[in-house]
Amino acid sequence: MNANYTFSHCIGDNTQGGSTPNINTGITNPNDRRFDRGNCTQDRRHVFNLTGVAGMPKFANSVLNKFASDWRLSGILAKRSGQFLSVTTGTDVALTGISNQRTVQLLGDPYASNAYAPTGSNGFLAYLNKAAFTTPIPGTLGNMGRNTILGPGYWNLDVAVSREFRIRESQRLELRAEAFNVTNSFRPGNPQLALNNSNFGLINQSQGDPRIMQFAFKYLF
Repeated sequence: MNANYTFSHCIGDNTQGGSTPNINTGITNPNDRRFDRGNCTQDRRHVFNLTGVAGMPKFANSVLNKFASDWRLSGILAKRSGQFLSVTTGTDVALTGISNQRTVQLLGDPYASNAYAPTGSNGFLAYLNKAAFTTPIPGTLGNMGRNTILGPGYWNLDVAVSREFRIRESQRLELRAEAFNVTNSFRPGNPQLALNNSNFGLINQSQGDPRIMQFAFKYLF
């Protein structure tokens, strides 16, 4: 069994140009580059991984040993904190022509009290409290920093079962079954972040695949 944990923090400015993460949206306030200084887009504060392999033992009973021994069970558990996000106005309130202008935050806690609860007939999940934000006065910029909202975290569990059957001295048959997201869990994506969008604050997309299973037979000679 092997486990590792990483705690990290990335802070940076948001400069113009390029496709590298964190430098692709331009400067919100051309007179103050530091206005966009904040958590990097690729910042994941906590990252944890656990891997393990377990093997079935030999059995004294010949029949049981023939069919039940030598199976291997392996798994990978991955868990990480969410992406840092910015709440935007969705329109050019500052009248500058620059996109991704941020809103004014009114409440200290911007998250919905019923976070992850289904909302309305569309079945979307609540995440942000719309009452915690408002549009700035026309011609001005909001008071929110860049990437101050923490998005939903992510986790995943993959499992595999395998065994080799020796046919002859130099020939083996390997059976393998694998399941990705074995618990078939829903991993929510990020919420809608444009304040002028009717679905603002709601999670309307899934991050991560459903359970996927695959089976393999391998003949080695």
